Amino acid sequence: VEQDEDKVWERGLEEIQDGEYFDPDRAEFEEEEVVEGEGGDEEEEELIAPIYNANGPCITAMPAATTVPGLGPVPVRREALIVMIRHGKTENNKLGLFTGWDDVPLAQDGVVEAKEAGRLLKLHGFEFDAVYTSWLSRAIETAWYVMDEMDCLWLPIIKSWRLNERMYGDLTGLSKAMVKQRHGDEQFMAWRRGYAVNPPPVSSFSPQYPGNDIRYTKYLKDSRISASETLIRSIESKKFSLHRKLPKSESLKDCMDRTIPFFTEQIMPEAIDKGKRVLIASSENAIRGLLMHLCEIPEDKIAGLEIPNGLPLIFDMNSKCIKLLDDGSGEDPLERYNFGASASYLFRPCQNPDGTDDETCDFSFSDAPLLSASDRELIESIRKPVEANV
Repeated sequence: VEQDEDKVWERGLEEIQDGEYFDPDRAEFEEEEVVEGEGGDEEEEELIAPIYNANGPCITAMPAATTVPGLGPVPVRREALIVMIRHGKTENNKLGLFTGWDDVPLAQDGVVEAKEAGRLLKLHGFEFDAVYTSWLSRAIETAWYVMDEMDCLWLPIIKSWRLNERMYGDLTGLSKAMVKQRHGDEQFMAWRRGYAVNPPPVSSFSPQYPGNDIRYTKYLKDSRISASETLIRSIESKKFSLHRKLPKSESLKDCMDRTIPFFTEQIMPEAIDKGKRVLIASSENAIRGLLMHLCEIPEDKIAGLEIPNGLPLIFDMNSKCIKLLDDGSGEDPLERYNFGASASYLFRPCQNPDGTDDETCDFSFSDAPLLSASDRELIESIRKPVEANV
């Protein structure tokens, strides 16, 4: 059915008034172009429609109410979902150091990333019922800044050491470049990304061993007693001293052995199964393990998955896929962020249980324009005043 541009926008305004969602980027405009050929016949009008890339990530478009003022409120998301976010950058990240359980704060860059993530989630109508994070300051701060931007600081934060980063053992605090130079590429990658390979362990009296950190010795109660550590500590202190088992080094598998049970036995039954909307702020390897579990990523492929700092990853419980949010930049997230060689396992096509395509995957990026130049110019002219006021 042919329809001109004015009718498309009129229909859009009617849909908005009725409380429905309308995205101007999805409007199917038609170009009326007269090309004089032999005989002076007019060419048929060409329909300009969005182009989809089935191999790209699911991108949820920016709601019209946030791009065009006065078009109505952004609808609040009510369905159960999980938003995972890796903490913002730390100075250790910027210096390329193994961090693990070393408790470093966010760098200023990381604070900005966390705040931007909170603003983006709020723009897309997200609200949370439960927030989970680790015992590490950088993850706690990230959750706090996200919640601050979303005006929900009152929400209780559930902290668990089981969401901590992977324990890097004797590599903690060392330069990754130096370790790579000393031990070679193969050993470096095995320690850094190997699924079942442990880095060299720390000793019982190393400052990097969590058994020497009061937060774990005093407050950790959900780990079994360690006979060897209890004996060592009792001899050293010349009195009986009970100690729990804490990691001296971890592979990704070891990290998952504590993270996945916490997710399946606590987060799922206490929040997700009750229809709650969940935010998990944690570290790279804890999130990699969760994604390996949720997205069924093979063991031999997980080493190729990278998790960007401060980027919200939405796991849709209905379509069982990872989604990203349009930030209005127009940039392809696969070009802007490094998801690694295994990104294809993360961004599989989003489909509903009945096999139909998930309609919230509004668009993906392609080399071809989604709209004609005149239509794109019209939409950009609408967005410019909004961007200036942000």
